[in-house]
Amino acid sequence: MMTSLVWRAGAAEVDITPPINLSMDGYMARQGPSLGQYDPLLAQIVVIEDVSGRRLAIVTLDVLAVSAVFADPLRQSLAAQIGTDASAVVVCPSHTHCGPLGLQTWFPLGEGPQLDAVLVNMIGERLQAAATVALERLQPARLKAGASTVTGIGGNRNRSDTPVDSQVTTFVFENEAGTPFCILYHYACHPSVLGADTNFYSADFPGATRQRLKQVYPQAVSLFVNGALGDISTRYQRRDQSYAEVIRLGTRLADHIIALVSAAQPLDGALGWGELHLDLPFRALPEAVDAIPQVMPQDRITQTKAEGAIIQSKIRRAIGERTGQSMTLTWLRLGEWVMAAVPGEPFNALAVVLRECYPQALVLALANDYLGYFPTQEAIDSQTYEALSSPYDARAILGIESLLTAFLSNLKD
Repeated sequence: MMTSLVWRAGAAEVDITPPINLSMDGYMARQGPSLGQYDPLLAQIVVIEDVSGRRLAIVTLDVLAVSAVFADPLRQSLAAQIGTDASAVVVCPSHTHCGPLGLQTWFPLGEGPQLDAVLVNMIGERLQAAATVALERLQPARLKAGASTVTGIGGNRNRSDTPVDSQVTTFVFENEAGTPFCILYHYACHPSVLGADTNFYSADFPGATRQRLKQVYPQAVSLFVNGALGDISTRYQRRDQSYAEVIRLGTRLADHIIALVSAAQPLDGALGWGELHLDLPFRALPEAVDAIPQVMPQDRITQTKAEGAIIQSKIRRAIGERTGQSMTLTWLRLGEWVMAAVPGEPFNALAVVLRECYPQALVLALANDYLGYFPTQEAIDSQTYEALSSPYDARAILGIESLLTAFLSNLKD
């Protein structure tokens, strides 16, 4: 016998692919503007309502990152539209490295690009239209959740022999007939199968996953949310950096999600949300270096370290006399599951620690803002690209970890 439909939900998606000939975000080494597209860039929204009538919304979009100057007004307008608080709306970029420039201003800190007003307005208007459709589709829903692990897609991006947490979590919204109409899937990995020599828009492997899910569940809107991806990529799992490899890895993830959809278990409970605040101290940075290599090394690890050194130099100039950065962490509760929205790129270790504290905890990386990488001490000692290009030392990730574990421990009590 099927469980009762104790939730209400509605979902919609829109195409946000910009015109060609615009600058692309994701790689320092990329040359030239966009020349076309492999697949469309999409944005999705799911509006979820519990039995008390409280609502939250999760927004996903195929872009590298967003800054608060873009995300905050969008969250406020969407919250007013669906009848909830702005803190109940989370904006989650996929982190594809083949999207447009113009939605984030951080990278590198203080010297990054400005917002593209045309792009901002286009995406905002289309997401508001999608929210209208999601509200029109709001219907009684049965919510199920499931989690397991997948191999052969993501791994540690600096050392092939380092084990990683590879959990995939799926939330499935079914109608009265038991047909999925929305699938929210969570996995931690850089969508960077396609390299810097690619000048075509693409959602990378999450988009290929979405295409495969659409074949199996044609009526469902599928949303991808990225996890604690800071040190996770496909670098040692991919065969090459072709679009065919995007399809292969995306299909591998999709087939795993399809199995999870069938095995997912009913989820009851209520919605919740809120904000946590933290001040992050900047690390001691070396003096700015003006001598930048004119020719990058061919080895990718060596190349990214060189790029990190360049970014570190720019960060030193941009920070000036500032000593730290304030951070807002948004949390969402969906029954027994808790999603911690971190505005940047935390390392995979954070997901492991949080789940040890609270097994149904998920990290939503890059959410609502972009404040850079939050490296571990090991990465700092190894002088990896992520550590070099970050304005923080290990105090940042330890502070985030401490704040979230204390919060999750209180939830258990």
